[in-house]
Amino acid sequence: MNIPPLSEQTAMSDDFSLDELLNRSYYAFKDAENQVGQCNVLVIGKTGVGKSTLINSVFRQRLAETGVGRPITQGIRQYTKPNCPITVYDTPGLELNAEQVKVIQLNVAKLIEDQRLLHPKEHIHVIWYCINHSANRIESVEESWLKEMEVKDVPVLLVLTQTTSKKPGEFFKQLEHMNLPVSQIIPVMAEPEEIDEDYTVKSHGLDKLVDATFQLLPEVAKKAFVKEQIANIALKSDMAFKYLSAYVAGSAIVGATPVPFADAPILMTMQTAMIANITVIFGMPFDKGFISAMLSAISGAGGVTAIGRSIVTNLIKMIPGAGTVVGGAISGATAATLTLALGLAYIEVLKAYMKAQVNGEQLSLQQLTKMFVEMYKEYASSGRKTLKDEQPNQPKPPNQINIE
Repeated sequence: MNIPPLSEQTAMSDDFSLDELLNRSYYAFKDAENQVGQCNVLVIGKTGVGKSTLINSVFRQRLAETGVGRPITQGIRQYTKPNCPITVYDTPGLELNAEQVKVIQLNVAKLIEDQRLLHPKEHIHVIWYCINHSANRIESVEESWLKEMEVKDVPVLLVLTQTTSKKPGEFFKQLEHMNLPVSQIIPVMAEPEEIDEDYTVKSHGLDKLVDATFQLLPEVAKKAFVKEQIANIALKSDMAFKYLSAYVAGSAIVGATPVPFADAPILMTMQTAMIANITVIFGMPFDKGFISAMLSAISGAGGVTAIGRSIVTNLIKMIPGAGTVVGGAISGATAATLTLALGLAYIEVLKAYMKAQVNGEQLSLQQLTKMFVEMYKEYASSGRKTLKDEQPNQPKPPNQINIE
C-alpha cells in the first residue's frame, strides 16, 4: 500500500475524502499494532503428549510446524514467525535418561534467568506443563521439576492433554490432592478425536486454558496473547470492549465542548482509532477493501469525495431524538451514544467473522457490511450498552459516561 508519510498528509478540514480516511485508518492500525507487546510461553512435557497440537490449536498461526522451530540450546526449541508477537519455547525429551533430563532442566533454568535480564517483553511469561491424561500418572521427575519451577517465579499451568471427558476424572482429582505448585490444572482436548465410527470426542478446555493464561500474564504480554489466540473469542470481545469504553469516554469529552457539526470529522478520526484497535485485538490484518466497504455502507456515499461529515450525519440520524443536531452541534451524550453503538456493532461483526473462520465457514464482504449497518441501527435505537452474549463478569462502560 503506497501511503505518504503522515507529515505530508493534508491537514484535516471540516471534511475529508474516503482515501484520506483510509490513510488515517491505516496509520491508526499500524500504531495499534506497535503497541501490542510480546508474549513468551514455555511449554514443557514429554514427546508425544500433544504439545504441537495444543500450540497450533490455541494460536491463529501454526507455530509448531515441523522444521519451523529453531534450536536455541540442547533440548529447547524456539517457535515464532515474522510479525507474530508470540514466541513459544518447547522442551521435549523428558522421557530421556536422568542425566539428559538434568541437562534440559539446567538449560530451562538458564533460559528463564537469561531472559529475565532483558526487557520485560522478553521474559518467560507463563509455563504450560503438559501431561498426557491417559498416562494416568505423574512421574517423580515431573513432580520434582514442578517444585523447582516454583522458585523461578514464573506462573505454571498444569495442562492435562488428550482428556476425553469434560468431567473431572480420578487422575485430575489425584493431582489436585497433591497440592502441586501450579496456578491451575486444566484438562483439554485440543482436537476432536474419533473413538469409533459412531462417537467422536469434541475439542474442549482450550477456552479455559486461554482464560487462565491471560489472568496470569503481565500487562506487557496480555494484548499480544489475546490478539494471537483463537480458542477464546469471548476474551477478544472483552478486551475490545475495554478499549471501546475508553473511546466512548473520549468522545463524550469531545462532544461536551460541544463540537460544531461542521467539525464532525474530529469525532470520526477518534472512532477510526477505536476501529483500528479493535481490529488488531481480533488479530485481523488491515484490509483497505473491508474498511472501505464498512465506511461506505454507513455513509451511503459509495464513492463520494467528502465522507467525514456524511458518515457522522447518517450515524446520528439513526439515534432516536438526535436527528435535530444535524446542522447544529454534537453533544457529549450524542457523541458517546454514536461511538458506543459503532464500536459494539463492529465487535459483533468481527466476532461473527472469527467464529465462522474457526468453524471453517466463510462470510462474504456483503454479508459483513449488511450485518454492520443492521447491528449499528439496533444498538443505536435500543440504547443497549453491552454486547449481545455478555458474560456476567463482562465490564460495563465507565460509570462517569452519561449517554442518557
